[in-house]
Amino acid sequence: MLYILISLCSILIIICFLNQRRKASKDQISVMLRHSVTLLVSTAKHMCNIEQIYLIPLTIWSGLEQSFIIIFSSFWGFITCTFNAKYVGFIFIAYGICDSIGSAFFGQLVKFMGRWPCFMIGAVINYSLIITMFIWKPTENRMFVLFILAGLWGLVDAVWQTQITSFYGILFVDKNEAAFSNYHLWESTGFVLFYIITPYIRIRIALIILLIFLTLGMMGYIATDNLLSKKKLKVSDIPRAN
Repeated sequence: MLYILISLCSILIIICFLNQRRKASKDQISVMLRHSVTLLVSTAKHMCNIEQIYLIPLTIWSGLEQSFIIIFSSFWGFITCTFNAKYVGFIFIAYGICDSIGSAFFGQLVKFMGRWPCFMIGAVINYSLIITMFIWKPTENRMFVLFILAGLWGLVDAVWQTQITSFYGILFVDKNEAAFSNYHLWESTGFVLFYIITPYIRIRIALIILLIFLTLGMMGYIATDNLLSKKKLKVSDIPRAN
């Protein structure tokens, strides 16, 4: 009920306050079409960028980890098979609150520690959570563990959502549009993957997929970060004109 009310309020706010798009003329439609084709071509070309290639697994991971916690039926089974289904909402409230707190916290932490430690913290916590799900068996007297798992997953989700996008912005300053088109493409690929395979696999297989993409993603991030550092060194070595 609360979800429906919030959705209705969102629709009303958009109707009341968002500027209405007027009907486009034929010339405007032609310009928009050319722009769309140009963006599609630039997005495809950008996929050949070595730094973008390195970031593809991490970007897919971003979609996988979100879809796993939200739509993966086996995770819901952690709750509904052991406890009453009414606890699903409470546990996801914990996830959402921690996600919001994490967004604010890591946004400030990166200013003092840098992006590298934030990525490492996120990876370590996610590895720990995935391994815990491998070995832990839910029991009625340990419901608090589910709240901890969901809360920590929300916390590290904030790391991936804030830091991956900001890393794209820093890495591809001159190609923002094509870069973020790739970002949304590969993140959506991660979402769609679990949507498709959910009915056919067990949670253990899903956890293995998460481990693989998290590992590949971190390897790609390290490689990309090294390339970025080398570029900065080359720029700093160029003698400045008097």
